[in-house]
Amino acid sequence: MQAVFLYWDYLEEIIKEVNMRKILAFDLGSSSVRAILGIYEKEKLQCKEIHRFENQPVYENGKLCWNFPVLMKEVKKGIQIAGKVDSIGFDSWGADFGMLDESNSLLGLPVHYRDPRTEGMTDKVWKKIPEKRLFQMTGNQTYATNSLYQILACKEKEPETWNKVRRILHIPDLFHYLLTGIAVCERTIASTAQILDPFTKEWNPQVMKTFGIPQSIFAPLVDSGTMVGSYEGAAVTAVAGHDTQSAGAALTKDPENTAFLNIGTWSLMGMDQKKPMISDEAFKLGISNEQSAFGEAQCLMNMTGMWLLQECRRQWAQQGMDYSFDQLEIQADEEDKDLCLIDVNSPEFIAPGNMPEKIQQYCERTGQKKPDTAGEITRCIYKSLVCEYRRNLECLEKGRKKRIAGLQILGGGVRSPRICQMTADMCGRTVTAGPAEATALGNILLQLMAMGEIRNRDEGRRLIRDMEKYAVYRPSEDGNAEKIYESYLGLLQQEKGRR
Repeated sequence: MQAVFLYWDYLEEIIKEVNMRKILAFDLGSSSVRAILGIYEKEKLQCKEIHRFENQPVYENGKLCWNFPVLMKEVKKGIQIAGKVDSIGFDSWGADFGMLDESNSLLGLPVHYRDPRTEGMTDKVWKKIPEKRLFQMTGNQTYATNSLYQILACKEKEPETWNKVRRILHIPDLFHYLLTGIAVCERTIASTAQILDPFTKEWNPQVMKTFGIPQSIFAPLVDSGTMVGSYEGAAVTAVAGHDTQSAGAALTKDPENTAFLNIGTWSLMGMDQKKPMISDEAFKLGISNEQSAFGEAQCLMNMTGMWLLQECRRQWAQQGMDYSFDQLEIQADEEDKDLCLIDVNSPEFIAPGNMPEKIQQYCERTGQKKPDTAGEITRCIYKSLVCEYRRNLECLEKGRKKRIAGLQILGGGVRSPRICQMTADMCGRTVTAGPAEATALGNILLQLMAMGEIRNRDEGRRLIRDMEKYAVYRPSEDGNAEKIYESYLGLLQQEKGRR
C-alpha cells in the first residue's frame, strides 16, 4: 500500500510539472540587466528576480560601446541559474545594433547610442529628406541616437567596416541569433530605427534608396510573440524587443483614457492608437510613433529620465559619497526652496561625465542660483522632470484632441513615492503606480501568449492586475505647482531663443 501512495505522489508531481510553465525574461536596461523567472500555473503567475548584473559601457577604437561578450556571458549564466525553462525572451533599449560580416561574426562591439559619432548627421540627412517629410515617412521624431543616423555615421566615417557589413541586428535580435542561429527583426525594436514605414509596418524603400542602405542587411521582420528557434530545449521567443513596448503590454488601467509613463534611464509617455499620428501638429508637438506589442500604433513622448540622477550618483560615489536614491530624496525634501530648474533634454546632459557639475554650469549660464548640495541638485532634477512630464502630457492631449484622465507609472519610478506624488501634483491627475517590473512582466506575458497559455492581451493584463499591488497618488493642493511650471516653460523658451 505504501508503494501505491508513493507512486501516486510521483504521478501528481508529473501532472503538476506538465501544467506548469517556466518563462525566463531578460530585461536589458542601459545601466543594468535583470533576469526574471516567471512560473505560470493554474492561471496564476509568480515572478522572481534570479540574476542581475551591471551593464557598463567600454571604449573600443575610441568609441563608446556595449560590452557584448560580458552581456552574453551573464545571460548564459542567468539561463543556467533558471534551469529548465519553456521559453526565453529579450527586451532592451532601442536603436542600437550589432553588425555581422559574411562569416556571421560581430564587426566589433555594438556602439552605444551616447557615442558622439552621429554629431552633424541629422543636418546631412535633412538635406536629402526634410525633417518633417522624414517624420511622415517613418513616424519617428528625429533623435541623433536613432539607428538611421548611427548607420549613416558608420557608412560615412568607417567605410572599411561598412563594406564588410552583411547583417544588422538590433540588440534583442542579436541575442536571438547568437542563441538560435536564426536571424529575425522584431517589429517594435525595428520601429525605433526611423526607417520603418508606420502604415505598412515594412522597411521604407524610399528611405533606404535615398541613403544607399541595402534592405538585404536587415533580417525578415516578425511580429511580437514569434517563436524564433530554440536553445537548450527552450523556445526563444521574440517578444516586444523595445523595452517600452514590453512595458506597455503590462498596462492594466483603462488604455483609452490612461497614458503610461515608463520611468527608467529614459522616461517615455505613451498611448496606443489605431493609426499613427503624423500630422503637422503631431510633428510640432514632438509626438513620435512606434509599433506596439499588439500590432497597433503607439504615440510616444521621449524624455530623459533617471539618467541625470544615475550619473550624479556615479560621480558622487567616485568622490566617496555613495548615496542611495532614498538618501538623496530625504536630502531633497529637507531643502525648503526650489532654487533652479533645468531643461532635462538639453544636449549637454546626453554624454556621461560629472553630471553635478554640468547641472551647476547650466544653472549659472541661465542666470539661476547654482545648486550646491546633493539634496539641492536632486530637488532640481525631480522638479524639472515632473515639469517635463506635464508638458509632454499636454502635448499628447493636444495631438489626440482629448483629455487624458490619468497616468500609470511603470518601471523603476514606481519605487519612488516622492516622484509619483510630485507627478500627480504637477500634472493634476491621479497617478497609479505599478508594476515596477512592468517590462519583464510584459515580456513574460507575450511569451505566454506565444505558447497559447494566454488567449489575448486582456486576459494577460487581468493576470498581471491580480498579482500586483498598486499605489494610488492623488493631486494635493500644491500652490507652487503652477508657478514652478510657468518658470519651466519660460526657461525652455529662453533656451529655444538661445539656440
